[in-house]
Amino acid sequence: MDCFLCHRSTWMQKKSFGFLKKLLDNYKERIRNEDVFRLLECDGSEPLLAKLEREIFPADIIEKMQENRSRNLLQELGYVRLAEGLRRLWNKDGLRHKVHAILPALFENAMATPWGKPGEPDVFHEKMLELQQTLKLSDLEIDIFLVSLATEENILSHPNHEGTFGRNLFMMSKCLSMSEAIILDRVAPQKPLRRFQCLDNDLNPNNNLFTFLCGMTEEPLANNYFVKDTNETLPWSDFADLSKTHGSILKRMLTTGDKPVNILLYGAPGTGKTSFARTLAKKIDRTCYSIVQNTSGRDGRTSSSPDFRFGALQVCDEQIAPNESLIIVDEADDMLRSSSDLGGPFMLFGGGFQSSSGDKGLLNTVLDTLKTSTVWITNTPARALDESSRRRFDYSICFEPLNCEQRKRIWKNNIARLQMGRLISKKQIEEFSALYPVSAGGISQTLENLQKMQPRKAQVPQLVEQLMKPHCELLGIKLADDKLLPAKDYSLEGLNIKGDVELERIVEAIRGFMKQKDTKQPDRPRMNLLLSGAPGTGKTEFVKYLGSVLKTKVNVRMGSDLLSMWVGGTEQNIARAFREAEAEHAILFLDEIDGLVQSRNNAQRSWEVTQVNELLHQMENFNGVMIGATNFTKNLDQAIMRRFTFKLQFDYLDDDGKRIFFERMFKTILTEGELRRLNGIPNLAPGDFRTVRQSLFYYGGEVSNAQRLDALEHEAEAKNCGGTAAKGKIGF
Repeated sequence: MDCFLCHRSTWMQKKSFGFLKKLLDNYKERIRNEDVFRLLECDGSEPLLAKLEREIFPADIIEKMQENRSRNLLQELGYVRLAEGLRRLWNKDGLRHKVHAILPALFENAMATPWGKPGEPDVFHEKMLELQQTLKLSDLEIDIFLVSLATEENILSHPNHEGTFGRNLFMMSKCLSMSEAIILDRVAPQKPLRRFQCLDNDLNPNNNLFTFLCGMTEEPLANNYFVKDTNETLPWSDFADLSKTHGSILKRMLTTGDKPVNILLYGAPGTGKTSFARTLAKKIDRTCYSIVQNTSGRDGRTSSSPDFRFGALQVCDEQIAPNESLIIVDEADDMLRSSSDLGGPFMLFGGGFQSSSGDKGLLNTVLDTLKTSTVWITNTPARALDESSRRRFDYSICFEPLNCEQRKRIWKNNIARLQMGRLISKKQIEEFSALYPVSAGGISQTLENLQKMQPRKAQVPQLVEQLMKPHCELLGIKLADDKLLPAKDYSLEGLNIKGDVELERIVEAIRGFMKQKDTKQPDRPRMNLLLSGAPGTGKTEFVKYLGSVLKTKVNVRMGSDLLSMWVGGTEQNIARAFREAEAEHAILFLDEIDGLVQSRNNAQRSWEVTQVNELLHQMENFNGVMIGATNFTKNLDQAIMRRFTFKLQFDYLDDDGKRIFFERMFKTILTEGELRRLNGIPNLAPGDFRTVRQSLFYYGGEVSNAQRLDALEHEAEAKNCGGTAAKGKIGF
């Protein structure tokens, strides 16, 4: 890229001639590239060279030059370009000292023609001063950068056309009369020139700076590193739970005393961490600044190394008023993770490798030296951060995946922002919030795309579905659906449930529990239910029915969903499931709970004990309805059995239940003979009738009761073959 301002700068002219003089003083080898001397070419330079040759070179050399006018030594008394003539004289044995003797006059002649126009401000010099002051660069670092820029702009040229990294390192060393070791130290990835991405990995000037140095932008250089955040913020009340739990202490920490604080916001992506930080800044009347994330390389691709962002953070900290500002470091994942041990050797010898993870020592240094309070935002789990770094944060908040109520607020806010209230009703907002468990970004993106389509109101549900489903599939998000609604022909009648309390009374007890307003009574009974029994006996269907009649959302978690490969991860998942259910005022249904709470007497590993302890703790303190279901009660820990207020055993259907489910499912009446045959089929569960109904649906035509009974017998036989038929009573 052509940085035209540097070609019009008398300051850059003086610097460039100084660099060339040192290059020629320090270089002792042959020169293959005539462009080394091109800087000395100007009007009248060739006649001047011919005159200097006649004055300084021996007579025999002059005579030989005249004899070989078109060959060998050339320059030939004004007949060729100065650069080519000097190159040939330089390479002739015994003449190099004579070339050095005539160079001062050639330098003086070329310098007499200024690059800039008289009276015009030297904008390039002003830009370089701003660069030096903003990044706190030394004079040597400025000169290193200028040599790189001059080489890139073909003001200076390598004597032998070397490759990029080696060429630049050589030029910096020779043009500044410094050893390559000193230059390598000053251009190391952690040092300012590379850290602030003034130079890239090949030691070329970074493209980002060209627009600034060429005066193609009115923006200050600082905008390459940080920007004032002018995004619209959400109301503080939108962060209901967060503002209630953390708001007061955060405001006190940030507004009292002179010591800055470092706050860590971590957790699931798309949960509103950045919005919360911006709103917090507005709440405490601070100007918000964001550290930039991406910079463009010479190939046009964007990158964002941790070293650059640490440097950008320090630049921001130096430029703003600490007591009036709040810095946000978004997407700080790589800055907070420890770097690998591979960075040093690769960076030293190749110059092209740069670690994508942060430096723990650098992180700790920055945390200790910042003058401005800073909010760090990451999607990295806390356990992935080094413990010594975690300890240095003054306060932290874990952002968990959005619950239904939070998603509802996000839908409302975005609909209001985009002025789409006439298209989407409150009922649809509730449906979308429950059906699509996506992040805030997913909701915003969907609504923005929907707005572009300018749909009619009747088209909105289908278009939202068409936009949301691919998004959820891409991110591996499971959609909520109507599977949590009971079957249309479901009723409690016919179920074979063992227990001292009638099922209808249990439903009313749960209803009464949920209506209680005073939740702080120390002796308020828990409402935990255990449903046990063989597969298909109606446990899950009962939970669906319960959610339907109570008009309450049911949060379903399989035991396997909560198990984690990480130590401590299962406990965190269990706690999160209870928190989400309580926040959404939902029934928490833990299906296949036996996978989580097998007897601790049989535990072989510590985490098998701690996950049971965590579940016991959550059940003891849960301010809601929790239901666990299992096929294997004998495997459960005895302590957890005592935590259940009601224990319901779902057994295989008795004779009355078989008749009720047969006639309800198949819409038919049994004869006495058919009834006797039905009663003779063992171990039938409600699920068997549904399976048979679904299988016979595709037969077409009339289906007889005999065919239905045949299919039920096959279902019963399949259980016996699989060894799952009950040999006796199940449960307690």
